[in-house]
Amino acid sequence: MRARLRRKPALRSCARLGYPSSMTTRPMTTSARQPTIVLVGAGHAHLHIAARAQAYRDAGARLLLIDPGEFWYSGMATGLLGGEFSPDEDRIDPNALMQASGGAFIREAVTRICPDSRRITLASGRTLDYDWLSLNVGSEVDTESLPTADNGPQIWPVKPIPPLYSLRLSLEAAMRDQASMPPVVIIGGGATGSEIAANLAGLARRCDVAPQVTLVSRSSRLLTSAPAGAARRLQAALDDYPVALRLSAEARRITQTGVELASGEVLPAAHVVMAVGLQAKALTRTLGLPAGPQGLKVGPTMQSIADPRVFAAGDCADYQPRALPKLGVFGVKAAEVIHHNLLASLQQRPLRPYQPQRRWLAILNLGNGQGLLLWWRFWWRGRFSAWLKNRIDRRFMAQYRRAGQAD
Repeated sequence: MRARLRRKPALRSCARLGYPSSMTTRPMTTSARQPTIVLVGAGHAHLHIAARAQAYRDAGARLLLIDPGEFWYSGMATGLLGGEFSPDEDRIDPNALMQASGGAFIREAVTRICPDSRRITLASGRTLDYDWLSLNVGSEVDTESLPTADNGPQIWPVKPIPPLYSLRLSLEAAMRDQASMPPVVIIGGGATGSEIAANLAGLARRCDVAPQVTLVSRSSRLLTSAPAGAARRLQAALDDYPVALRLSAEARRITQTGVELASGEVLPAAHVVMAVGLQAKALTRTLGLPAGPQGLKVGPTMQSIADPRVFAAGDCADYQPRALPKLGVFGVKAAEVIHHNLLASLQQRPLRPYQPQRRWLAILNLGNGQGLLLWWRFWWRGRFSAWLKNRIDRRFMAQYRRAGQAD
């Protein structure tokens, strides 16, 4: 049976929402002596804050993290897809982290946030009040950006991460049973799409079958924001597998048999991976605060430009001083500022601005024991790059696993 991903009905702004008198669950209200800080979403930034929950207890506040699942690390997601990592290596239980650090955790989805009343509604119908709120809910792919026929290929967004593991299991089963790889088309030639293509081809090699992977990009080359030499080295790595590249090509729609290009050609596909159309989670656009596809609009202190009690970081934050790439490194760096500013708000101290770096390290996993390192104008493809990426990623995960195991 084909798994169809359909857009959920848009959530209404809380400014137009009322609370039915029939609601039986009483709200959990904040105490005047114990302010409540709520973190919505177990993203990169909130892991940093959760590990420091004791600081909020010391300040006389309650720290609460809400998320329906677990933290999945985007830096290891393509390696998870390619068979390099197990799911347990790529995820962290936020409940264990909060319990060990002195905070509280609720494993539920947030359905409504009303800044006017400072009230959150959960999927179960429970409500709770907050004094300060931080959003780190990440992003999602608009899977309906292309017309899609019924009974066609399975469609897989690059975010959230867990479906990528489901794609891996599906492909492994097919390659084991059929001794061949079902054709996969990736739409998007940026860093994510290129990594996905490389690791899917690497997965085929691990299963001793020939890759059947095609990458489609409307650009004339890969990695348009990287040096041309780095893009050439990446293309050479994909050619070695081989991965079929369709550059300067635009996907027009998904048919019952594959992906139709603007030229009219149909690329056969059993699976289509969407690595384009990334946007902030819809929740950020339902608060009645300034927001758009890039997320909640925040100022230099990472507060909403319309509500100083609401913060946001990562892919769901639209940093107004300048546009920032949707990369985990910015969420990690912003976490330090939000942590400081939440405590400063509690203690009525001055807040400090976030100063995002102008240059950052990025390393692409090429799925064959090699990586492509990018930093400013410099790049390096080879095993050292893959080793360095693995070291950085495992160190990041280890610090929060240790924090979650603390007594």
